[in-house]
Amino acid sequence: MKPAPLRTLTALTLAVTGTANAQEIGIDLRRPTVKRSQMPSFSIGSDRAKIFLRDEHQRDLVALQAVAKFRYLRCHGIFNEEMNIATRQADGSLRFDWTNVDRFIDQLKAAKLRPFVECGFIPEALASGTQTIFWWKGNVTPPKSQAEWATLIEAFARHEIAQRGLAEVRQWYFEVWNEPNLSGFWTGGKDGYFQLYATTARALKTVDLKLRVGGPSTAGMGWIPDLLNYCKQNNVPIDFISSHSYAATQGFLDEHGKGGGTVLVTSPETLVAEFTRAREDIRQSAFPNLPLFISEWGPSYSPRDPIHDSYVCAPFILEKLKHCEGLVDGMSYWAFSDQFEEPGPPHEPFHGGFGLMNVDGLRKPAFFAYQFLAELYDAEVPADSPRVMVTKEGSRVRVLLWDYSPPKADAPNNPFYTRDLPATELPEAVLSFHGLKPGVYRASEVGTGWNRNDVYDAYVALGKPAGQEAHLPSEILAKLRQASSGEAEALPDIVVARDGEATVRLPMRTNDVWLLSLEKK
Repeated sequence: MKPAPLRTLTALTLAVTGTANAQEIGIDLRRPTVKRSQMPSFSIGSDRAKIFLRDEHQRDLVALQAVAKFRYLRCHGIFNEEMNIATRQADGSLRFDWTNVDRFIDQLKAAKLRPFVECGFIPEALASGTQTIFWWKGNVTPPKSQAEWATLIEAFARHEIAQRGLAEVRQWYFEVWNEPNLSGFWTGGKDGYFQLYATTARALKTVDLKLRVGGPSTAGMGWIPDLLNYCKQNNVPIDFISSHSYAATQGFLDEHGKGGGTVLVTSPETLVAEFTRAREDIRQSAFPNLPLFISEWGPSYSPRDPIHDSYVCAPFILEKLKHCEGLVDGMSYWAFSDQFEEPGPPHEPFHGGFGLMNVDGLRKPAFFAYQFLAELYDAEVPADSPRVMVTKEGSRVRVLLWDYSPPKADAPNNPFYTRDLPATELPEAVLSFHGLKPGVYRASEVGTGWNRNDVYDAYVALGKPAGQEAHLPSEILAKLRQASSGEAEALPDIVVARDGEATVRLPMRTNDVWLLSLEKK
């Protein structure tokens, strides 16, 4: 932590900088607390299972988990041909080898994660066709035999139970396929997907009735009422609903990473309105209490969209997560790393990749959104401001606050978010605390925003130095790590009198994010 200035303020006024006006934020620590929602830390996404066998991917996952503490991870391709799980024997029978699957799940366990299993894609030995998607060629055709698909699913579940114990595997989620309402991901149509879903669900329940299975894992919140109706009419088990949505125009799939002219949708109801409709569809179904998981989400569905690198992405994440609390049961941001090869390996250090981190593990502003959330305490104090989260633990207090004012774009995300987009000064935030225990408090702040823990703009300021493909030279990496260290800065000590009141002033600009910490000595 950076040292505090050599001064102590009593009855606290921390005037960092600011304008003549102010945003008044009242914080009454005497109010009854509620348990803070764990929805934001439910899950994180990644490319596909095979990439976890690389040391650098695991390195960055462990670094992420050290501060963000997600509970599940979802990725593509656990059954991809590259995982070498299924071979056809001379007599026509199938032989399964779970070596690579086990290595993948062991990597998750080492990072204190459980799998949110996306059951796909089709091993070549079971496939009815040859159509694939992405550089790593996931087969998207239906199984030529539903019975053989059921055999694979049962064998997988039984093997993992034998390896890890029934109690552990009962805590996993098994999601059937990925975005089957897009022809690029599934050639079998809606009826074919429902057949695949039924086969998968019944196979899992044959192994153990408490294994959790769901879907439809669609793009754009599609097919939810249809799947619920199908399960009711055909007595098919379902334990949760999952689907995907992104705050971007122009479609749902950018298979080859061409960009596609995506534009960030900035209206307040973006994502929230879709999730509200999905929740209502569930409530009106025969399964009104099913959990709703958003198993992919973010500002853009394109793996080459510079919004992912921008400082604007951090408050976007916080804004949407806060609005979705109580509406959905879990959200899985897509994805944690730019080591992501759907359109092929990246060739530039900042290419608009999905990740919270770039290929060298540099931390983008979006990373800090999740880090700051994880540093909040479990007891939340109700706050009147919609962009403030107040938490406490004993005599310690942490406050997360942000502004979300995405700049008005005059072009698609690419090139708009590749430009230098300076923030606009706002009135300072004045946090008026009530109910603090008298005494002396340590105080610190850490934030992200334009040119503050903003690794992309730091890279631009260095002249966008080239590297070896997507990897930068060590001396450049050192400078960028320093510019995005996320190190907290100590503020002057606070002396709180008997009235328990104090005031903290923080400078604010558009799309700034701050985490303020107070701890009684």
